[in-house]
Amino acid sequence: MDKVFAISITTYRELVRGQVLYTALFVTAALVLVASAFGSVSIGDQILVIKDFGLFSISLSSVAFAVVAGAMLLRKELERKTIYNILAKPVERWEFVLGKFFGMALTIGLTMSLMMAGLQAYLFLFEGHLDPALWAALYFYFLEVLIICAAAMFFSSIVVTPLLSGLFTFGLFLAGRSVEYLLYFVQEGSVSGLAASICKGVYYLLPHLSSLQVGNEIVFGESAPTAEFAGWCGLYATSYAAVLLVLAIIFFRRKEFN
Repeated sequence: MDKVFAISITTYRELVRGQVLYTALFVTAALVLVASAFGSVSIGDQILVIKDFGLFSISLSSVAFAVVAGAMLLRKELERKTIYNILAKPVERWEFVLGKFFGMALTIGLTMSLMMAGLQAYLFLFEGHLDPALWAALYFYFLEVLIICAAAMFFSSIVVTPLLSGLFTFGLFLAGRSVEYLLYFVQEGSVSGLAASICKGVYYLLPHLSSLQVGNEIVFGESAPTAEFAGWCGLYATSYAAVLLVLAIIFFRRKEFN
């Protein structure tokens, strides 16, 4: 695991120096400021808008960063020909894949924590106190990003073109966010027979990212997620990500680099 750790730290340093990370931070800050302006009807509404839009901004920018960075990780190694030096050493391909994944997850996790700390500080100016419940929402958003990072590694191991890898990863994200509609069409009778069976199969195959969207419940004081629910979500997200990583390792082992 020392090699995995070394690759993870190297990946983290590369991503921190990249422009994509700072673009994500800038976009998040800009969106929160815009939300403050549009939510200034009353002080109560403004705070709710800032919280809701702040969580949305953190989630959106983190997913966007995971899609772009994940799609470019392998491509950069190929362009700089560093992958040949790495794999020529006593480094297994599974160690390379896991190192890249953990490095990306570490970068995004720290970035999300930084953005949440900034949002908390900004809210402190309005309310005079912090809102620890927002960190619970961040936990669920990070679970979503873990799946997206694993998906990016999976698609990067199949196709080298960053555009295709990014499109496939983003497509999986959109499908995971709207997966509940598949069963809705089946239950409403809009589709039946073979089409209904396919929809059910796709429903269970896709990641249920919509189940991780608890921001509204936390912001608007609805039923907060329980510790048991958080535990099951963590188990589901890590298991789904693990399956994607295993598939990524299998395909990456068979990939030939010319």
